[in-house]
Amino acid sequence: MVLRLIRQQRKTPVLKAPSFGCLKGIPVINVTRGCPHSCVYCYARGFPEAPLRGEIHLYVNLPELLEKELGRRKRLPRWVSFSTASDPFPPIDEVLKVSYQVMEFLLRRGIGISFLTKGVIPPDFVELFARHCELVRARVGLVSLNDEYQKLFEPFAAPPFLRLANIRNLTAAGVKVSVRMDPLIPGVADSEGEIESLVKRLKVLKVKELSISALILRPSVAMQLAEELPLSLSRSILKYYQGQPWQKVITSARTKLLPASARIVRYQMIKEISARYGLACHICGCKNPDLPWESCNTGVESANGDKVEQLTLF
Repeated sequence: MVLRLIRQQRKTPVLKAPSFGCLKGIPVINVTRGCPHSCVYCYARGFPEAPLRGEIHLYVNLPELLEKELGRRKRLPRWVSFSTASDPFPPIDEVLKVSYQVMEFLLRRGIGISFLTKGVIPPDFVELFARHCELVRARVGLVSLNDEYQKLFEPFAAPPFLRLANIRNLTAAGVKVSVRMDPLIPGVADSEGEIESLVKRLKVLKVKELSISALILRPSVAMQLAEELPLSLSRSILKYYQGQPWQKVITSARTKLLPASARIVRYQMIKEISARYGLACHICGCKNPDLPWESCNTGVESANGDKVEQLTLF
């Protein structure tokens, strides 16, 4: 896919603090609008303001705007989270330059950063993070080690072996790394054998934590599955959600959850496998509002300095 980069001047505030769930009170930054990975299950692609597929809108004035914004604050945030609807590490030099400038600016001022990525983290970022490792929390999105899964569901994201390399490099740099297994797609790469193979690999790489959640279905996601996957595969996935009511999840009032019984079976299995290999496993509370609350953003403090609360489901 050919990516089209559109350069923009951001006019609205850089830091926005979500009022929901795991990110409540933690300012977030998206360096771009739009993401190159084109993940089939991505609900951000369905946002009204989302750019066309293959377009990336870069906020070129983000470093300067952030400096001015923080200069006006009486109290600096303790942590800032990146990439709630994008990825700070796309294969685009201009975007990487802005990501680096913003992250370096925050770290030099003692502000911690957390990020989620399915991209490739370049060596200069790893060197930056090594100098401030106590202020960096990295989350790598990885559901399956199968290359075919990545090609089908995350067509332009980094292949699994490069994400494992991210984990290896960051861990060697002293950065705390967790893995986000989200979304778990029912009937796809969620067998006990496949999950154990992934957890075993993560154990070798010294990962200590996982966060998990099943696919949440919105109308736009259902359409993407139907249009971008083989027909038999999309039908088999959507069948799991038949008869489920539309409800409000996070900020969307049109969301279907996998039946609770099906989620609990999968979560229990993953928690048991994780425990066997010494990994902590947290369920994303935002995407499972009908289950006892757990935070998938552990280790990051909110803007007021309080540790994010977490409970145990099982």
